[in-house]
Amino acid sequence: MKIINNYSPNFGAKYIDKSSIRKTLLHPVETLSYVKIDPQNDGDIKALENVAKYWEYGKFVTNIYHAACAMKNDSKYYKYNQIFALTKQQTNIENLDDSQIMGLVHVSPLDGKSFFIEHIEADPKIIYSSKREYKGIGKRMLDFLKGFADKILCFPSNTYAVKNFYSKNGFKEIEEHSNLFVWTKNK
Repeated sequence: MKIINNYSPNFGAKYIDKSSIRKTLLHPVETLSYVKIDPQNDGDIKALENVAKYWEYGKFVTNIYHAACAMKNDSKYYKYNQIFALTKQQTNIENLDDSQIMGLVHVSPLDGKSFFIEHIEADPKIIYSSKREYKGIGKRMLDFLKGFADKILCFPSNTYAVKNFYSKNGFKEIEEHSNLFVWTKNK
């Protein structure tokens, strides 16, 4: 399954759509871009490698980077996996600026328009800042995925805060204590 079929091996990250995010009271909204990471592009791989270094307290960013490397090496396991980024970058998207990436999500296909969230992460420096400049990065990433999916599954970490985040975003726990959450498009 290919979620978005606008992939070109001649360019780096491909612009997909835009979003806005809440910022400080002085600058309440900032426009962001959704991009699809091209694992065959050395610049995109380098951007993910750098993000893995910058996000030193990130839990999943290294896994996302390693998945991209496996995709670059044509791993059969990752054959139809995709990685998307939410970035402040508005222009020259094909030359992804790693310092502008605010969130990453790695998805694997299930069937049709259904997929599994392997990893999702927002920049920890933003999330854990005592003076948070941005809010809603994870929500924006989920909203983006919901835009083209009929069903999304995930195994969030077994903490109240993370489970609450998914519940607030329309995910339901399939079975009590199973830790498998699902979101389905209302038809």
